[in-house]
Parts: sequence; structure tokens; C-alpha cells
Amino acid sequence: MAALKDRHANALLELSQENGTLEEDLEQAVFVRDMLDDDEVQAFLLHPHIPDSAKEEFFNNAFSERLSQHLMGFLHYMVRKNQERLIVPVLTEFIQRANRCLGRIEAKVVSAKPLNERQIEAIRAILARKIGMEVKIRAAVDPDVIGGFYILVGGRIFDRTVRSALNDMRQRLRLGGSG
Repeated sequence: MAALKDRHANALLELSQENGTLEEDLEQAVFVRDMLDDDEVQAFLLHPHIPDSAKEEFFNNAFSERLSQHLMGFLHYMVRKNQERLIVPVLTEFIQRANRCLGRIEAKVVSAKPLNERQIEAIRAILARKIGMEVKIRAAVDPDVIGGFYILVGGRIFDRTVRSALNDMRQRLRLGGSG
């Protein structure tokens, strides 16, 4: 699956670069990925009894006015090849690669409660300094996060959650208690 994801992401990247539409395609890919990265939409796309024509009609109705011809072609191709489960991972990989080409990186910040713009900007500035690239923040809320937040960026996790701090404290107490 990883090889297939990489192959599709590379093909999209090459098309965007050849067409000179990398910036526009990146914006469109983020829009599509965020729209499709929803449990109900995924259930619809992955349902074995929903015909391909209904899925393609969904894409046409939702995106035909907003997407380039090659991104629409990608969505239809994935349906015809029964690879709907790979659409979001491929788009995510394409977004990461396109951002790298443009000197940017995308970070996902997950917190227990919504962050305000000042907090998001502070995180963005710190990450930009640390990584040396322009950082685009995608914020998400997860009620399972007890407190604090964690950041997924460039294949790394920066964990500043309460659970992580408690686990660190527990580990230090264990090490201190056994010596």
C-alpha cells in the first residue's frame, strides 16, 4: 500500500510541476483531503454496495467547479480501481511533497479544546524557527487529549499533553525509586 501511495503522490506532483500549477493544486488537494477526511464520507466511499457511478457523481457535484482536470481525473481513477481508501493518504503525501518543493511544511496540532489564533500563531512561529521552513498549521480537537496538545510534523511527534507529562513523571519516579 505504501508503494502505491507513493506512486500516486509522485504522479500528482509530476503533473502539477509539468503544468506549472503546483501552488493551485496544493490548495485544491488540501481542500479535498479535508473534505474527504470525514467518517461519514469515508463510510460512503468505502461502502461495497454503493456503485462507482454514485461515487463519481459525488465527486463531480462536490468538486468539479473547484478542481483542476487532473485532480478530478485522479479521484475518478481511484474509484475505478477500487482504491478509495487510498485517496486521503495519497493526497496527504502529495501535500507534504508539494509543500517541501515550495519550502513549506504542514503541521497538525491536536488539542483537547480549540486553540485561539494567538496560540496557533505562537506554535507556528516556534515550529518555523525550529524547522527552518514556512509552517502551515492544521488544528484539530480530540477530547481524548486530557490537556495540552501534540504536534505531528514531518514524521515527528512533539507531545506536550498532560498524559505525556504524567508518564514522564512516572518513569522518573520509577528510575529514582530503583536506584
